[in-house]
Amino acid sequence: MHNAHERFGTLEFVKRAKDTTTRVRVYVDRVVLETAKDERGQAAAHLVSMIGGDAEIGALWAAVTEGALFHIQLPRGVPIAASLGLEAQCVRGRVAVPGRKRPARHFVALSAELAKTKPGADREGIRTVLCDDDPAFVLYRVASRYGLPVVPEWAPWFMRELNQRKAIRPLTGLGCSPVLVSGNKPTFLKWIGKALRAELIRIPNENGSITWNLPGNFLERPTLSEGEAPRSGPSASAAV
Repeated sequence: MHNAHERFGTLEFVKRAKDTTTRVRVYVDRVVLETAKDERGQAAAHLVSMIGGDAEIGALWAAVTEGALFHIQLPRGVPIAASLGLEAQCVRGRVAVPGRKRPARHFVALSAELAKTKPGADREGIRTVLCDDDPAFVLYRVASRYGLPVVPEWAPWFMRELNQRKAIRPLTGLGCSPVLVSGNKPTFLKWIGKALRAELIRIPNENGSITWNLPGNFLERPTLSEGEAPRSGPSASAAV
């Protein structure tokens, strides 16, 4: 794999008991972090995808369920103390590796907050964590979560509104370009109504099904460094 060392970070977990110290270290290929406002605080991890052996993944599964603290180091970065918090959701699987007799273990952990952003879940929430900053993807996921009446053509307008109102900000990511969108259903409906009256957006004259052309490879796009502004223009299409 070309430049594979630049696509993986590491996660380390240390557990100290009375007479022993357990140290587990694995590679991570996807990470979404909401870093602390100051250096003294710990980051909130929203997604961590890690690869390791049976013993390592077993220990990390137990640590995640306990809300333990990890140290995550991204390529060319410094270690970041982070936790997935309580009630994190976990998925485990196996990955066949050429040249190895036994498959590697693949473990994906999601924070409770990220899990609640799925369509129809926690519609009273005001924070939506997304793993990509593509305008069409952002509008689609927000509309799906809150049940908003929208069409794909509104994506550039919606991204402009989010940026102008400072309702979107980049998160720290590995293998993805995550963002945090702030707002709830009443807020977004108010924006839509105002934009329709101002003719900034319009309702299509044609009736029929809606097709969303979303990026199919967003998990492989370059990482968005924290502090960079999300794109405001339309993206290329690759149907999911």
